[in-house]
Amino acid sequence: MKKESLFECAMDSMEDVSLNIPLQQVSNDYYYSDIAAKEYEDELRAALPPHLHRTLSRLADKNNEREAASMAVSYRQGFADSIRFIMQALSWEPTRR
Repeated sequence: MKKESLFECAMDSMEDVSLNIPLQQVSNDYYYSDIAAKEYEDELRAALPPHLHRTLSRLADKNNEREAASMAVSYRQGFADSIRFIMQALSWEPTRR
């Protein structure tokens, strides 16, 4: 069993909370992009022969996985940067020059 650091545990719990947010209700950009993406997928599905419908679905799934991985990396980096900034701010001491 892999032991996780305190940082990894905090990140996992933060991601669990963020996964339950209905993005369609929070972001107009997400809502309208989601509708457009579904329309494009339906258009492609209608134009493609039936034997390529599964390939289109797998392509969409892999693209979603890639985006999720990218978001996780960005989120973790942002979290790490903010913790680093807070730690530096808390340890700052004025100096006389």
